[in-house]
Amino acid sequence: MTETARPTTPLEPMPASRRHAYTAINSSSAPLFLAMILLPRSALTRRLVELAMPLHATIGVTYAAFLGSGLLKTRTFLDFRDPDQLRRVLAEHDVFLAGWAHYISFDLFVGQWIWRDAIAAGRSPRLALLLTWLAGPIGLTLYLAQRTFGARREGRDL
Repeated sequence: MTETARPTTPLEPMPASRRHAYTAINSSSAPLFLAMILLPRSALTRRLVELAMPLHATIGVTYAAFLGSGLLKTRTFLDFRDPDQLRRVLAEHDVFLAGWAHYISFDLFVGQWIWRDAIAAGRSPRLALLLTWLAGPIGLTLYLAQRTFGARREGRDL
């Protein structure tokens, strides 16, 4: 038996204030990712990575604020076992922004780990970082493969 696709309801356009918040969240990690990709061994990049904790904290507070606001608006407790309920809740602007802040924060954290590990091992982090920035898990998977197979080829244990 096959399921028939049901048309989805069009999403309500995001208000200008939330579009500005999206732009701020979305672009917050760009300077750090660009530095790690374009200038991986520079002192500037090293300094930016060292000073990134306030950015992570700001994104974390932003996440908490939007998640709380969104859940209050929807009057819903997130049930991660129910994909339909989760999709409905994510359609609320503030919950969506919380989710986007979550993605950006974790991709940046993973990118910083890749950068630190690659620099310490003398590997180039560029492609893995670009893919992590643009497609999260794909970049991490590539880097883990490079790290694993590169270490084996060089006769080192991880």
